[in-house]
Amino acid sequence: MEAFGGHGAVSAACRGKKMIAVGGFVMQIRSAKPDDLGKVAALYVINHRETYRGLLPEAYFTGLTEEYAKEKWAGFREQPGNQLWAAYEGDAFLGFAAGRQDPELPDAWYLDSLHVVQTARGKGIGSALIQTNGSYARKNGYARMSICIIRGNEQARDLYQKRGAEHFSFFDDDFCGSVSHSEKLIWKDLNVFE
Repeated sequence: MEAFGGHGAVSAACRGKKMIAVGGFVMQIRSAKPDDLGKVAALYVINHRETYRGLLPEAYFTGLTEEYAKEKWAGFREQPGNQLWAAYEGDAFLGFAAGRQDPELPDAWYLDSLHVVQTARGKGIGSALIQTNGSYARKNGYARMSICIIRGNEQARDLYQKRGAEHFSFFDDDFCGSVSHSEKLIWKDLNVFE
């Protein structure tokens, strides 16, 4: 379980567990368990359908099912070195983030995915999940952290830049058989995650 201070988050002890108070939520961020995968999959599908409609070809959404997403995240979770975190307020699922070594930059941790439920957006949950990834990367010897976004997802780009990420490159990506015009952002200094 991760607890941290700074960037609007305040650590607090609660029933012997490390908790994070942010944006009116008392949140726990912990490694995802098998029981979390249904919630992770459902949020992944909902957010992709809401966020990427108009940015990705319609064919992409045909194969985007909760069953597919659950298998995707179960497989991701089982890969050595990969991290999948879930955020909760009590029993309420708030979102998740996933990270792994960047496949192109050997000294970088890759923030693979970040999703927050609609009702919790704008309350610091995404920032707390970014912080969790950045802290993990820093503590595990990575020099920098990266994330790829689909161009046109300005809300995500704004959040990452507000948290210190900078443009690294533009590229075309294969998104489950659909081409996406993407951008890689990078945090050059992981000390911002102390």
